[in-house]
Amino acid sequence: MLRPDLKKIEKSYNRVINNWQQIDDELDERGVGRKDAPFDGTIRDNMLCAWEYMDHLLKKEVQLLQKNCGHHLLEINHCVHYGEDYVLRAEYRKAMDATAQKFSHLIGPIRNYHAKHMRNASPVMKVGAEVFIAIVGQPQLFIEGNHRSGSVIASWINMYNNKPPFVLSVENAVAYFAPAQEIKKFNNKSLWRSFTELPKYKRAFRDFWEGNCDMAYIR
Repeated sequence: MLRPDLKKIEKSYNRVINNWQQIDDELDERGVGRKDAPFDGTIRDNMLCAWEYMDHLLKKEVQLLQKNCGHHLLEINHCVHYGEDYVLRAEYRKAMDATAQKFSHLIGPIRNYHAKHMRNASPVMKVGAEVFIAIVGQPQLFIEGNHRSGSVIASWINMYNNKPPFVLSVENAVAYFAPAQEIKKFNNKSLWRSFTELPKYKRAFRDFWEGNCDMAYIR
């Protein structure tokens, strides 16, 4: 089974940190909007914590989207927020409990989609992209951190099925955030816009996912 190269992932993240102002400026120029928080050393470390946990799951051949594995999905979300800082986790215990409650109400359709399409031998990259879209799109699977958690979870789908993961880089950052940000905006109160515009963003993201998952991050 494929395993992530954590050192190469860290190297890519360091380049994103060093070029963040340029990335954020381009997002603003394109009308996507600036990110609420910069990609900095804390986010890098927390993301690496999530990747390390995902690597552990791959090593153990854990089937992450099975019904009895919800605690693993939640742990990925906790990692992207708090890393291994258990003092911080204790401080935000109520937020973590609220996230777990929301997650429990919303994970079912995502699990069902994954199970059905993997059983029917759908293209793995398409399934990974669609699961990411389901996590990021309204009502969103987690209270916070859906982009970061979604990219790791969707990369697990890829790697568990011998496909490469997605890792944020200087080269793909703008193309990643643009359609993902649009998908995030859609909600059930705007059905006309969802029917007419959301499909094109979903297709754009599927194309992006297939073109930017990279074997360079496999050890």
